[in-house]
Amino acid sequence: MDHLCTEWTDKAVGFVSYGVSGGARAVAQLRVVCSTLGMADVSRPVEISVLADFENHTTFTPRDRHTTALNTLLDQLIAWSTALAPLRRPATDTPHINSEGINHDEPERLSVTR
Repeated sequence: MDHLCTEWTDKAVGFVSYGVSGGARAVAQLRVVCSTLGMADVSRPVEISVLADFENHTTFTPRDRHTTALNTLLDQLIAWSTALAPLRRPATDTPHINSEGINHDEPERLSVTR
């Protein structure tokens, strides 16, 4: 994950997890890591129990709650991704504002003398 830090900064992330407790502990740990990498996690994760949500412990049998949770997560992921998009623009695409709050097409030129 550390190698993609720049690519993931200011992006939304959602989690689908599985485990005995639905993968809740793994998601809790990943949220901290993602936050440190500058990502925004959305909503509650889609949690799948290996004890209750698999038929014969081999075939995933999704329930209505999984579909509802997944649709909610995807809707929020799209909304957050859209909201965070302006933060991912290159600096050259942002307007230049001087100290008086005036927007300039070109950045102010500063002359430095030694």
